[in-house]
Amino acid sequence: MLILLAAFCFLLLAGSLFPWTLRPGPPLDQAIRHLLTGWDYSVENTGPRDILVNLVIYIPIGFTGFLWSGWRRNLTRLGVPLLLGTLLSFTVETLQTYVQSRMPGLTDVACNSVSTALGLVLAALFQRIIEAHHGQRSHRHVFHFSSAILLLSLWLAGLGWPDRIFGLGVVPRVRILLHPGAWSPPDSLNGAMPWMLAGCLLTVILDGSYPRWWLWALLPLVFGLMLASPGHIFTWSYLGGAVAAVALHSLLPQDWRGTSAALAWLWLAWLVVEGLRPFHVSSHPQPFGWVPFKEMLGIAWMPSIGVLLRKTWAYGAAFWLLSRTRLGRPAAFLLTAATVTFIEAAQCWLPRRTPGITDLVIAALAASLFWLVDRRFAPRTAPATLDQPGSLS
Repeated sequence: MLILLAAFCFLLLAGSLFPWTLRPGPPLDQAIRHLLTGWDYSVENTGPRDILVNLVIYIPIGFTGFLWSGWRRNLTRLGVPLLLGTLLSFTVETLQTYVQSRMPGLTDVACNSVSTALGLVLAALFQRIIEAHHGQRSHRHVFHFSSAILLLSLWLAGLGWPDRIFGLGVVPRVRILLHPGAWSPPDSLNGAMPWMLAGCLLTVILDGSYPRWWLWALLPLVFGLMLASPGHIFTWSYLGGAVAAVALHSLLPQDWRGTSAALAWLWLAWLVVEGLRPFHVSSHPQPFGWVPFKEMLGIAWMPSIGVLLRKTWAYGAAFWLLSRTRLGRPAAFLLTAATVTFIEAAQCWLPRRTPGITDLVIAALAASLFWLVDRRFAPRTAPATLDQPGSLS
């Protein structure tokens, strides 16, 4: 978990200093003094989009910092990650004085500190939920319970994250549904796959003891969340796929609902189809991007965060599903990475695609996060045979 924390710190540092083009500036002591005394100017030049982004991007620092098991006291577990996030943000804002197209501000430091604190709160709540349920878990799902909660939370966060502050309103998007176009099988598949996964996650989280109507009740809540979030547009094809997936999951025998072997391979196939769609091959290859996240940093941060959340969820789900089969976690990690590598390599020959190493880094970070979270909360009193990498759990 400490390595993951260091990786998040490095990525935030590199991303905040993009485009990595230096400009002349004042001496370091003057830059720090200007930052500390520029609160009023910073407030006047900070918009709601910047505030929202800065309130979110440091959540991984607080979350992983709290979950690292190296802390000896609870006060240290809270104080050190908060201090780390604040110092990192202050360092970034100071260095932005010397980076072109960057405008440092003390409001960013304040928002990033709040973001780190929010990550600490979420991690503490996450830990409380898991520890409260460990004594009630059967050994069948205990080793994937924590990562299942995290995966479900990431899915809902990706659906609820607004790609823009002022997007298409609720009423216009409802009107779009009143004028349905041709039925789209890819849209139906995009609607079905997340709900098949959601049913499997609920089975693991609730140990298969939830009523069949719970997934049906979740449908209007999730689509209401998507309607309330600017930037999300869905069609009748998407809705139809979701309803079909919920109906199929409800009809499955209770013993089959948590089975993920077939869903794991179907999920990998879905990732490949989505990554290569619409299968138009270009006559000339595109350049492969070897700088992680460069294409995301070149656009607005709000849609980039949405893309990052959804890709972390999708690739993390592939690892999670594969790790619950007989392959085990190491093989699941390698197979997920191989699938993403194949997609990115093939995208070099597809128009309107941006092949690069970014998705492979996202997949590796997502798989590492779920793997480490499961290890962090694995009960030490469980039978040793259940913790074998290749065993069914």
